[in-house]
Amino acid sequence: MGLRGIRGRIVLTYVVLIGLALSVFGVYTLQFIEKMYMDSMQDRVQEETSLLAKWVVPYLKLNEAHEPSTELQDMVSRTSLETGGRVTVLDTEGNVLVDSRLDSESSENQLRLPEVSAAVHGTTGTNVRKASYSQFNMLYLAVPVLGDDKPVAVVRMAVPLEVAHDTLTWLWGRIGISLLIVAVLASLFGLRFAHGIAAPIEAITQTTRKIAEGAFDERVYQRGRDELGLMADSINAMAARLSDQIEDLTQQKGKVEGILSHLVSGVFVVDRSGRVTMVNQAAEKLIGVKADEMMQKWHWEAGGNFGLSSLVDEAILVGTEQKKEVTFYKPVERTVEVYITPIHSNYNRIAGAVVLMHDVSDWRRLERMRSEFVANVSHELRTPITAVRGFSETLLDGAMENPEITKQFLQIIHDESTRLTRLINELLELSKIESGHIQFRLGTVDLVNVVERTLVQYRHQAKQADVQLSMQLPPGKVEFEADADRVQQVLINLLGNAIAYTPAGGHVTVRVEDLGDEVLMEVQDTGIGIPEEDLPRLFERFYRVDKARARRSGGTGLGLSIVKHILEVHHGRVDVSSKVGEGSRFRVYLPKKQPEM
Repeated sequence: MGLRGIRGRIVLTYVVLIGLALSVFGVYTLQFIEKMYMDSMQDRVQEETSLLAKWVVPYLKLNEAHEPSTELQDMVSRTSLETGGRVTVLDTEGNVLVDSRLDSESSENQLRLPEVSAAVHGTTGTNVRKASYSQFNMLYLAVPVLGDDKPVAVVRMAVPLEVAHDTLTWLWGRIGISLLIVAVLASLFGLRFAHGIAAPIEAITQTTRKIAEGAFDERVYQRGRDELGLMADSINAMAARLSDQIEDLTQQKGKVEGILSHLVSGVFVVDRSGRVTMVNQAAEKLIGVKADEMMQKWHWEAGGNFGLSSLVDEAILVGTEQKKEVTFYKPVERTVEVYITPIHSNYNRIAGAVVLMHDVSDWRRLERMRSEFVANVSHELRTPITAVRGFSETLLDGAMENPEITKQFLQIIHDESTRLTRLINELLELSKIESGHIQFRLGTVDLVNVVERTLVQYRHQAKQADVQLSMQLPPGKVEFEADADRVQQVLINLLGNAIAYTPAGGHVTVRVEDLGDEVLMEVQDTGIGIPEEDLPRLFERFYRVDKARARRSGGTGLGLSIVKHILEVHHGRVDVSSKVGEGSRFRVYLPKKQPEM
């Protein structure tokens, strides 16, 4: 665990404390010894210098050449040899009278030096500095030579500190080694002490970590009745209670997840701050976002719907249930009925909200289709009935006397009744197909033969409309499994529309192609075309692009709807491409083999 563990922290703390204590003690001891040694050395030098100052008094008289006596020079030289230091005798003006070492310093005035200046003024002066002739510092000590109670000269002794440096270095090494040995022994004791404290705590930590990871059968085995023993008993009791509670929660969670995963309605839960904490699969499909991408996100960010977000915020802030229909535009347009219930915690605080979503798009679409269907049927039936009634009343009012008008009106009545019959028959057939009451007789069908037979029937109609009718068929047969009559019905509806909506001089082409697993039947015309905005609604009941022309051609608006349902039963599909003024192309794809039901 390194220094991050309790063992490492105890050892580190112990070692740091011992190190600090030994460092303070060592520094203090070294400074104390150094001060004692230097003070002792200074006392010895001062005694020697003071004694020499008394000896030189009789020899201070200068000879006739104003030079010091030979006896003074001999005394200074002997003293320098015996003490190992440099001895200098100066007058009160700072001029050197006698020096045991003659160099450039001997010829200079020394009054500016602190030790000499202090001795001239009658006190003992000391100074430590480095001399030019030595690599070690020198201890300079000067005392006044008194005569008639006043200084008459100065005696200075300079002692090199090389011996003191070596002695102190040796003492520092011995003291440092001693302190290091003490530190190592203290650290070993600290390790033993830390182990005694940390081992039980580490054992408890490892066991609690396993319990936190889900191993609730783990227990702490700690001897003794001290605080660690009591902690171990508490952890064991806590683990037992947690095991029971987790088991209960797991069972409850399993039940809730089972219920939510099989709910058709979408459910997601947000907390007090508005973040998503749970989502079921139905909610994923409604919102169009994966549960992993929604978790822990703000509800307005996850749902992506302003109406839903407003309801959630109101439920959390006000604490009242919300119910409203909301429109989702992604991934597809849906109408969703939303129920939001606040979650209350202790002290009647709001802890979040549960959002329940029902997809009512199909219901609303069915209601709209039913309403539109009733309106369209009523309108489509009213038109021929009104025409039949109006012209018959006109005939009864006296128009029958005119044979030409009577024939014209009877023809209109006949055409409208025929259209009414066709409308009713197509409504009944569409209803039977949707309800599954029509049995499709599947068998092997030759699409080439179906196209040839159908085009023979429509050549006369195409000739009357001055529309050229042609076909592009592969050599041989193109066989697939289907109901031949229903396939021909699909072609009749597409071909009839193509001829009806192609102006005179236009061209209609029927093409057949074998695509391997599928067969293709294509009807292409050079007619008026279909606007792009009308293409999505082209297969709805009663939907017409050109309503006036459709009625003139006898169209009911149900043909393409019947085509769509027949293809769905055959597991086929139809694609439409068109440009206004250039024509349209319908491509019908049918599988060669129908899947087994």
